[in-house]
Amino acid sequence: MKPYDDRAGDTSRDSASGGYSLYALERMLHDCGGQPLWRDRADLCAAYYDGKQLSPKQEQQCIAEGLDLRATNLIRPVINSVLGQEAKSRTDVSVQADDDSYTDVAEVIGAKLKEAERETSAHMAVSNAYASMVKTGIGWVHVSRNADPLAYPYNVEDVHRNEIWWDWHGQKGNTLLNGCRWLVRKRMIDLDEITAAMPEFKGVLERAVSGWDSLIAEGYFVGEPDQMLVDALDRERRFRVARQDWVDTARKQVKMYEVWYRVPASVVVLTLASGKKVEYDPKDQRHNEAISRGLVQVTKGVTSQVRMALFAGPHRLIDIGTKKRVFPYFPFFAFREDGDKSPYGLIDGMISPQDEYNERRLRIQWMLKAKQVFVEEDALATQYNTIADLAESVMRPDLVAVLSKTRTNPNGGLTVKNELSMQPEQFTVMGDAKQLIQDTAGRYGSQLGSAQVQSGVANSILVEQGEQSMGEMNDNYVFARRSVFECLKEDIAADHQQPNLQVPLGSGRTRRIIVLNAWDRQTNQPVNTVKDADVRTALAEVPSTPAFRGQQQQQLATIIQALAGNPKAVAILAPAYLESSNLNNRQQIADDLRKAEGLPVPGDKAGAEAAEQQQMAAAQKAQMAQEAIGLANVQGAQAKARLTAAQAGEIEQRVQSGVEANETRANTAKLITDAQLNQTKSVEIEAALANPVDHAALIKEALHEAIA
Repeated sequence: MKPYDDRAGDTSRDSASGGYSLYALERMLHDCGGQPLWRDRADLCAAYYDGKQLSPKQEQQCIAEGLDLRATNLIRPVINSVLGQEAKSRTDVSVQADDDSYTDVAEVIGAKLKEAERETSAHMAVSNAYASMVKTGIGWVHVSRNADPLAYPYNVEDVHRNEIWWDWHGQKGNTLLNGCRWLVRKRMIDLDEITAAMPEFKGVLERAVSGWDSLIAEGYFVGEPDQMLVDALDRERRFRVARQDWVDTARKQVKMYEVWYRVPASVVVLTLASGKKVEYDPKDQRHNEAISRGLVQVTKGVTSQVRMALFAGPHRLIDIGTKKRVFPYFPFFAFREDGDKSPYGLIDGMISPQDEYNERRLRIQWMLKAKQVFVEEDALATQYNTIADLAESVMRPDLVAVLSKTRTNPNGGLTVKNELSMQPEQFTVMGDAKQLIQDTAGRYGSQLGSAQVQSGVANSILVEQGEQSMGEMNDNYVFARRSVFECLKEDIAADHQQPNLQVPLGSGRTRRIIVLNAWDRQTNQPVNTVKDADVRTALAEVPSTPAFRGQQQQQLATIIQALAGNPKAVAILAPAYLESSNLNNRQQIADDLRKAEGLPVPGDKAGAEAAEQQQMAAAQKAQMAQEAIGLANVQGAQAKARLTAAQAGEIEQRVQSGVEANETRANTAKLITDAQLNQTKSVEIEAALANPVDHAALIKEALHEAIA
C-alpha cells in the first residue's frame, strides 16, 4: 500500500523522516478549532451530576441574603439507575468463525481475548466510557499496545472527551467516524518520559521546555550550529499556538499531539473464487503462486491508509503508516443533534427542571428566614446603630438594637416579624420539576426503587417502557463496545502469525495443543492460518452478572423439577444448574458430574469426539439387536405358522368326525396363550434396548426364549 503523498510546501520543518507531507497534514487539521461549542455544555452536564448546580450569581445572592448554599441533586439517582442497568446486563465477548475450518483459530483467539479482557480491565474502561456517554453525550475508549515490556502487551483505557478532537466535516452519521479524515488526542506528558522513549529528540525537547534565550545570548546560532536545533527554533517561532498552551516550564511538561489520519493510497487486491478480497503481499509465496496459476483476479485500486503522526508542540517526531482500517479511538455516542452532529446525553434535558427545583428550594429557605422590620424615625440611637446596621443584622438570631431614649413612642418604635406564608403553588411546582427530571430521562419510579403502582403487570409495563426509551442509546453502546473488542482481537491475531505456533488451550484433561499457521504435507494445504481466518467478535446473549446467574439458576431448577422422571434430561441440566450457582469451584464440580454421567466436558474436543463415537457404537449395537429380534420373530412366526397349520388340519378332522370337542377348545386356548406370551417377550426386549445400561445377557435370553 503506497499513499499518494502531497509534498507541496516547506518540508524543512519536519523531524520525522519518511513521513507524510506536513503541509498536507496541517491543511487537514486547519478546522480543528472551528467546531461547535458543545464541550461547554458537556462540562455543565458533568458538573450537575457532581452536585455543582448553583451558578456563581446564585451563590453570591445566597451569601448576601445569609442563605445556605444548598442544591438537592435529583439528577444523580436517575443517572445511577441507568449506569447500574449497564453493569447488571453486561455480557461476555466471544469469537466466532465464519468457516468451520477455522474453528481452532477462533478458539485460540477467543481464549486470548478473554485473557486480555481480564488483564486490561477492558470492561471497566468500557463502563467508564458508557458513564461519560450517558452524562455528557460522548465517551472514548483507546485500544493500543503497551510500551512497557514488563506489563501486559495490550492496553484498553477510557479517555476524557476534552482530549479528543476529530474531523467535524467528515462525519457520516455512523458511530465509528469512518468518514473522518483525522482524529487528534492532546495531553500533557512529562519531559523525562518522552526523552526516555525517544532519546534522539532529547536536545530539541529540552530546549522547547527551558527556552532558547541562553543559546541565542551565547551566539550559538552564529556560524555552523546544529541544523536540527536551527529547524526546531524556526518551527517554534512559526507555531500559531501560544507557548504557555503547549509547554509547562514548572512541571517540565510538553503537550503531545497524537494524530491519526487517512490518506488516499494505491493497493493491489487479489480476488478469490469465493469473492473474498485480499491485499497482495509480495512476500507471501501463496499469493505469487496463485497469480502465476491464474487462480485469482488481480486488480489495482485506490483505498485509504490509516497513518499515525506524533507531535511535541510544533515538532513532528513520528509519522508512520499502519495496516489498521479504523482509528484505535472508539466513540460512545448517546444522542447527536441533527444540525451540527453535536453529542448530548441524558442530563442535557434535566438541567432546566433541576434549576427550577433548586430555585424553589432557595425561595422557600428565604421565606423561612426573611424578616420584616418596622421602625419609627426616631426609634434608633444613631450613635450606636443605624437603619443600615439594623437591616444588615436583622437575620441574626442574636440581633442587638439600641433604641433612643428620647423617642416619641416609648412603648414601641421597633417591630421585627415574619408574616410570609408558604404558598402551596411553590410545592406543586417543585413536585412537577422533580417528576419532569424522571420523565425527561425516560426513567420511572419502579426503576428508581419507589413503588408508584401496586400492580405487578403495571410495574412490568413501566420497566419495559423505561428500557425502550434507552433503546437508541444502548444500541450505540453495544455497537461501540463490540468495535472495541474487535480492535483488540485484531491486535491479538496480528501477534499470532508465526509459522507453526503452538498454543496450549484448556486445562487438566481437556488441555490440548493447537498448531497455528501450519502446513499439511499430505494435502499440501495450509492449516489454521490466522492471517486468512474469518473470525468475528460477538456479544453473548445472556449476561454474566450474579443477578442473571441467580435468575438462570431458578429457571433451571424449575425445569429440572418438571423433568424429574427423565434421568437423561436431569443428567444434562444438572451441570448447567451448578454452573449458574455461586460456588467457588462450580465449574470443576459441573465437569466432574458430566464425566460421571459419560457426557463430554465443554472445551474437551477429544472427549466430545469419543462420546460421539460411543453414541454411534451404541446406536449400531441397538440396531443389530433390533434386527436380530426381528429375524427371531420372523423365524418363530414361521415355525408357529407351520405348527398351527398342522394342528388346524388335525382339529378340522376331529371336528368333522365330532370327536373330542372339549380337547379342541383347550388346544385353541393354549395357542392364544402362547401368542400372548411371545408378545410379552417382545415388549421386554424393547424395554431392555431402551435402557442405556448394557443388558446383553437379558437380550440374549429373551431371544432364545422367543425362538424356542
